[in-house]
Amino acid sequence: MTTVTTDTDVLVVGAGPTGLTLACDLRRRGVDCRVVDRAATHHTRSRGKGLQPRSLEVFDDLGIAGAALAAGRTHHHVRLYSGGRLALDLDLPARPPQPGVPYPNLVVLPQWRTEQVLRDRLAALGGTVELGRELVGIDQDADGVTGTVVDSTTGAPEEIRAAFVVGSDGGSSRVRTLTGIAMRGASHEEHFVLGDVRIEGLPADGSSFAWFDDDGYLAADPLDGSGTWQVQASVRPDASGNLETASLELFQRLFAERGFGHVRLHDATWLSDFSPRVAIVDRYRAGRVLLAGDAAHVHSPAGGQGMNTGIQDAYNLGWKLDAVLRGRAGHALLDTYQEERMPVARAVLTSSDLGHSAFFSPHPAMTFLRNRVLVPALRLAVVRNRLLDGVAELRVGYRGCSLAGEAATGEHTGDGEAAGVVDAVRFRHGPRAGDRAPDAEVRSGGNGAPTRLFDLFRGTHSTLLLFDGPAATDAGYRRMAATARRVRAALGDDVRAWIVVPGDRRPEHLDDVDVVLDPDRDAHQRYAAAAESLYLVRPDGYVAFRSQPATAQPVLDHLGSMFRLYAPA
Repeated sequence: MTTVTTDTDVLVVGAGPTGLTLACDLRRRGVDCRVVDRAATHHTRSRGKGLQPRSLEVFDDLGIAGAALAAGRTHHHVRLYSGGRLALDLDLPARPPQPGVPYPNLVVLPQWRTEQVLRDRLAALGGTVELGRELVGIDQDADGVTGTVVDSTTGAPEEIRAAFVVGSDGGSSRVRTLTGIAMRGASHEEHFVLGDVRIEGLPADGSSFAWFDDDGYLAADPLDGSGTWQVQASVRPDASGNLETASLELFQRLFAERGFGHVRLHDATWLSDFSPRVAIVDRYRAGRVLLAGDAAHVHSPAGGQGMNTGIQDAYNLGWKLDAVLRGRAGHALLDTYQEERMPVARAVLTSSDLGHSAFFSPHPAMTFLRNRVLVPALRLAVVRNRLLDGVAELRVGYRGCSLAGEAATGEHTGDGEAAGVVDAVRFRHGPRAGDRAPDAEVRSGGNGAPTRLFDLFRGTHSTLLLFDGPAATDAGYRRMAATARRVRAALGDDVRAWIVVPGDRRPEHLDDVDVVLDPDRDAHQRYAAAAESLYLVRPDGYVAFRSQPATAQPVLDHLGSMFRLYAPA
């Protein structure tokens, strides 16, 4: 059989949330990519069913946050049983947008629906998912990678020549195996069954149910308004060491054992068994092959971090691949992908492992702690909010990594705008280089229409924010305009510069510089800009560099160490 050879910039293997997020990001940047998946059809399993706030911010940037919110649920009602009695009946309405955080809520929607939203966006960008296409070989050299893909229907092989291959093909990643990247870890002793089933007899008011008792864990979460639920349960071996596999009969019995024999489970569309594993690869990259999502790290589903961490992997990697492909950076930029994301994955593994032990361990000491301490503590709003904030991924950052730079020169500008001691202290406590750049409400410098910093960030560019501070002078505006011009000359269309003015009037003589107004000083407060300050925000929404005052040379020196600038500093 003849082997066909084709070319692309990036071959993405695996069309789950991680691979689809990466493909959407690459396609909107004009990067040619192909997405292949060995599955013959798109699945309809609920699997990872929650989008965390930071993932919604990624979806905002990709233009699909609204679609995800419309399809999901942000108002949660939880009935939690412990030791055979109703221990908690919590109504958790959606929290309104908070200062700097436009999406504060966990959105519950089945994973198949999340993937559908991403596929629709990919299609709008001119991309598609090639189903029934299995990767069977990888051969890379100094100039690229050749992936051999076989069509599951015809058996026809195709050699796809790509500059890079990204494996987002799950915990049993074929890309990882073929590349020889090791994954090390251990499995939990607990075994779980889960499935998507229809349930009659439980309230159709959107409530979730969970039971923690000596017989193990059981939970049921509504997936939509049609009576379909995701059911999860822990199972223990019998006297002979045998484990029951997932079935409607097993789930029906588990409900009856907890006093809910009146409910009827039927029409299962998915049943599965698993033992949580905690493992991570020893490297995220082997030459021109990179790993993302579950292909690089797997862990307990406790805390709802797996899918979301994979989405963040893709968002971190997309703009870096683009910069290398366009010749704006060398391959060393791709080393920062592992540098930034591996510590995040290790932290997620640790936290999800602790959460798993706290809620699922059958050990008597953990059972006592869960029933007597953890469950009662959930009655306190401060505890619930702390738990939700802890898994929201808004605090994930890259401080101290190669791409994070800061400069506080203390340079006196000579026009009354230099930072004083108090201003400098406040600035030090603002968003640091490597932190997530917060949102803020501002107004257009043209017509005064309300807008947000996230609106300025949205797209494939970096964003330069030049904060004027309260001591506004013509000399200060001229200097900031000159800084904006120098950075734009060095980065071209890769950066958009904005002067943030504390007030409701656009200053004169700034015709060639974009301006936003900050009448309530919300943006100045979020960025601790009590005096003239500069923030450069990366394409993925993290602070790449900040300085006080807003001078060009320090940021250009920092960028020049990693990127190929259009003009000399």
